[in-house]
Amino acid sequence: MSTAVSPGHAVTIPQAEQPAATEGRVIDKDTLRELMQPSLWKWTLRVVCDWSLIVGALLIAGYTRHWAAYILAVLVCGVGQHRVALMAHEGTHRQSTRNKRLNDFLTGMLCLWPFGNPVGGYRRFHFTHHRRLNTDDDVELHQKAKSSPAWDLPTTRWKIAKYILSDVCLLHVRELARLSQRVRPGTDLYDGAMPNVWLLAACAALIYFGQWWVIIVWYLGTAMVFWPIYRLRVWTEHVGTHESHRITAPWYIRFWLLPHNTFCHYEHHHYPQVPCWNLPKVRELMGDSPPIVPLFSLFLLWEHSPPIRSGEPFHVTEEAMPGYVPAAGIE
Repeated sequence: MSTAVSPGHAVTIPQAEQPAATEGRVIDKDTLRELMQPSLWKWTLRVVCDWSLIVGALLIAGYTRHWAAYILAVLVCGVGQHRVALMAHEGTHRQSTRNKRLNDFLTGMLCLWPFGNPVGGYRRFHFTHHRRLNTDDDVELHQKAKSSPAWDLPTTRWKIAKYILSDVCLLHVRELARLSQRVRPGTDLYDGAMPNVWLLAACAALIYFGQWWVIIVWYLGTAMVFWPIYRLRVWTEHVGTHESHRITAPWYIRFWLLPHNTFCHYEHHHYPQVPCWNLPKVRELMGDSPPIVPLFSLFLLWEHSPPIRSGEPFHVTEEAMPGYVPAAGIE
């Protein structure tokens, strides 16, 4: 059984229950080098498809001018924004091209600047998360701490659902604003200014052509759909484990919650230079240690977790942290 101790100390589980820490993680260097190659057309194709969802919904709404089409546009915009944001993540890891300037320009123009966020600022935030995962210096934990008690453990699926519903009702917009502000400072004048230039130009063009309603739909999609989906996905990544959850999910869940192979988040943290389209191959090469568990089994983990406050670091020592016992989730 797990043993809870005072905040800031490790929580241990019996050795027999701990997942293997290194088994199955060694991949042949030549194979890994091949898997790590960026691809401009694979990255661009995914971004274009995601934007096609958004633009298609907006065109339908603009053509029909029907209230149901506007609601559909808000929903599809939020889902599409989440997918685009995950391709921004790929661009942050320079997975479109090794040409740094071109990679960052495309990532900004097509993925991050529409959200008002700079490429360099987000990269600084995200890479710190990679280097300091689940420690006192993990910037994602800093965000969770400011949102306390949203990420407190133990919790139930109903408490999570209540937060998601509150997000849809725009009750937690401040959390979204804090996250956006966290990554907004650019690494230089160009990096910080370009998101503002993009947004001003886009808004000016829409207003000039009489399509101001697109601005409203875009931001409603961000606040009412993108943000709840983002919150739920974050639960599936690191909450309740000292590392990353290793999960699988059906395709209809992957499309809106875990697109672009985000369900392979465990593999991403171990091989962050591998683009998303090759992560399933990495999973296959890594084998079944630690075991891959169904997405919905995580609810059992969260419900039976020892008390952990929002933003409390899990990885304080080298000992395993509370409750990442995949077999228990399956049972």
